[in-house]
Amino acid sequence: MEKTNVERTNMSVANNDESPFDLLILGDVVTPDKVLRDGYIAIRHDRIVAVGSGEPPAAKTVERYENSYLFPGLIDAQIHAGSFEGVKGIEDATRAAAAGGVTVVVDMPFDNPEPVNTVARLESKIAEVNRLACVDVALYVTLSKEADAADAIEGFAKAGAAGIKLSTYEYHPVRFPRFSTAEMYAAFVAAQKVDLPVGFHNEDQELVDYFTSKQTAAGNNTASAQLTGRPPICELVADAQILELASGTDARCHIVHSSLARGCDIARHYRDAGNRVTVESCVHYLVFNNDDVLKHGALLKLNPSIRLEEEREALWVSLFKGDIDFISTDHVAWPIERKSDPAFFSNASGIAGLESLLALLYTGMARREALDPLLIAKLTAENPARHFGLYPNRGRISSGALADVTVFRREKRSIDPARMSSKFKYTPYAGMEMDGYVSATYLRGKKVYEDGKVIATPGTGCFVRPDAPQSR
Repeated sequence: MEKTNVERTNMSVANNDESPFDLLILGDVVTPDKVLRDGYIAIRHDRIVAVGSGEPPAAKTVERYENSYLFPGLIDAQIHAGSFEGVKGIEDATRAAAAGGVTVVVDMPFDNPEPVNTVARLESKIAEVNRLACVDVALYVTLSKEADAADAIEGFAKAGAAGIKLSTYEYHPVRFPRFSTAEMYAAFVAAQKVDLPVGFHNEDQELVDYFTSKQTAAGNNTASAQLTGRPPICELVADAQILELASGTDARCHIVHSSLARGCDIARHYRDAGNRVTVESCVHYLVFNNDDVLKHGALLKLNPSIRLEEEREALWVSLFKGDIDFISTDHVAWPIERKSDPAFFSNASGIAGLESLLALLYTGMARREALDPLLIAKLTAENPARHFGLYPNRGRISSGALADVTVFRREKRSIDPARMSSKFKYTPYAGMEMDGYVSATYLRGKKVYEDGKVIATPGTGCFVRPDAPQSR
């Protein structure tokens, strides 16, 4: 059952070279407050200039999409393009983004071999984004353990960073270090002064080490060790600690990947008390449970871990209650050899998901008889755009916004790795039947993907900063 207001109209329109509109896109338009059945989006240059239903205006080019929703271009709020190839991984990740209807990715700073933890590295990465990207890119930064937080964060804000990412768990002493409670406090104070959001990786170091050491001491190096070595308490303790720090500093605090409804409840408590707290979850937590980890092995090695089935269902309840602000992929693409070692802990962490985000979320709602295109648009476009300072240019199909449009065809199709646009053609979602798929993507009024082919070339995308005009 689809939960939304709709308007229906019959229309016909022809190309007209004399029209003031460069492009007219026809389909079921998902606006911020309703779905316009058989609606239209009129575009001039790179902007939406009219949205409506009824008799559409003439345009120089008309694209009609039957049985399709026209969503605002998706914003994936969390990807790791540089974990394997460094900054040049931006090209492959943004190709995958175009194929998934994602017009803006927000890339994490933990690039290999050097993280983006200085203004000079941020500026260097911006230059590479402008050279390599096929869709637009906003950027997280992180801190150096040796840096003065106040000076560093002020410089990052001036240079156009979209957010700061810190971790309560250390994956690498330089690339992905752990920040102590005092270091986090100093960062929150500094971030509050420039109004940059601080996202944090939410796992408690001592608890993870404690539980994981029990598994390794017992000789357990299998998928089950991942599940028992990172139980929910590791995530919840980190949530509570950091949210209390945020409460004491009035910083914008963001849980980057909540896998637990209880984590969403804790965040709601602080938000209801007036704190500036937001919650992000990832689509894989809504799709998979612990049995899937045992089945797929290292393909589902990621942190925080996939949870029990009852936790997965509770997370869906949190989503429908409004306790989750947006859904991302936490995308990272590894060569298959980095995800196929029989020794589970020897494998890289993370999952590729950019090309499947919309289909997975749409299908999950539909199978629960709770399909709501407006909620999908909020979770994948409007809310992340607001969070990162990209709204109202992005995140909506409304007059004045940039013409980022994702065409989602309502037709069953199974996820097939052979169709993937990334050069890493494997996924734990393989074989899952979806209730629809992305058939075209428009970035700033230009088609960048259609029918399995990425049309965009490197340099089509560009770096975007908060509160900037964002035209190119």
